Parts: sequence; structure tokens; C-alpha cells
Amino acid sequence: THQKTYTHMRFSVLALAATASAFAPVQTALRVTPLHSPLRSENDDSLNAHRARPVALTAAGAPVIDALVSLDTFAPQFLWVLMVAAPRSSLTARVMGPIAPVIALSLAHLAIVLLAASAPGGTEPVKIFADVFDPAQNQLDGMVRLFEVRDFVAEEWPHVLIWDLFVGRAIWLDSLERDVGFTWAALLLTNGIGPPGLLLYVTICLLSGRGVPSMGYRPRDRAEY
Repeated sequence: THQKTYTHMRFSVLALAATASAFAPVQTALRVTPLHSPLRSENDDSLNAHRARPVALTAAGAPVIDALVSLDTFAPQFLWVLMVAAPRSSLTARVMGPIAPVIALSLAHLAIVLLAASAPGGTEPVKIFADVFDPAQNQLDGMVRLFEVRDFVAEEWPHVLIWDLFVGRAIWLDSLERDVGFTWAALLLTNGIGPPGLLLYVTICLLSGRGVPSMGYRPRDRAEY
């Protein structure tokens, strides 16, 4: 009986030792895979790179685009001040008489377009434009999608400002040629919201007896055609 009890206790101790050794910490060298490890797939790298970059803007082009947008935003305001506050001054005539300021701003706009279009994803707005000009779809919804694309906004904002300035210059020149008063109101409205400013100028011309502005158009005799 004592022999059996001793044997039983011996096996219990051995079993307990085996169990403890099974749960004891194992000194194992863990291998940590670095981020550049070849074990990572190229697809993962491409996906992460796509997620990291801004939509349609490269790190090199973004600051240039930002600077050009700022130029096309603030430079026209000085030109508007000249036409509104001093329409008949020699300084306004020297600056806004030639079309050079509009051309210079247009060149800055062109640079924005080229930089944005050449960046990854830069042609994305072209695909959305196809939907905007699809009569079967909602045009306003398409434009909302376009304005979610950063490089489209970078193009569209200077686009609007430069065309407003172009029309404002035409109003200013016509008012000088035909001696139309209260032009400042039409110029301010044109700078603010565009076409309504032109409509206001047409109204001013009609009420003052000057007739509809030709805006540079000169009808020719039929014999000349």
C-alpha cells in the first residue's frame, strides 16, 4: 500500500512539473518585419501611396498651384479699384487700356490647368464633365461632384475671376467711349456676381438714352460682306 501511494505521488509530481513547464515562458526570438520588407506586396505599397496623396495634386505642383490661385484672386482686385474709383485717370488708362493684364492673368490660369491636369488623377474632371453635359442626368449634381475635386476648384475660381475682369474692362471701355454715367455700380456688381453686372450696365445705358452697348461690335454695310 505504501509502495502504491509513493508511486502515485511520484507520478503526480512529474505530471505537475510537466504541466508547469508547458505554460512556462518560451524564450523565442521574434522577427519583426520592417515596413520596407520584401514580404509586403507591391499592391499594398501602391494602395497606401494612393491613399496618401491628395486628389490630383502632387507635392511639387500643389504649392505652385496655390500661389497662382492667390495671384489670380488678388491681382484683379487692384484693377477693379482703378476702373471703379478712377475710371478716367491716366493711370487707369495706362494699365487697363491694353489687354495685357487680362492676358497675364490668363497665362497664370493656363499654368494652373496644365499642372493640375498632369498630376495623377488630373483628368478626373473630364469624366465628370461627360455626365454634366448628359441631358439624361442632373447637371447640378454633376457640378457638385466637380467641386469636390480640388484641382477643378483651382482651375474654376481663377476662370471666373478673369472672365469677370474681361467683361468689366469691356464695360469700362464702352462707358468711356459713349460717356455713360453710374458705371461704377455695374462694375461692382460684375466683379461680385458676373452677368447681372452686365445686365445692370445695359439698363443704365437704356435709361440714359445711350442705347444697347455694342461692346466692341461695329456693324458693317451689307456691301462689305
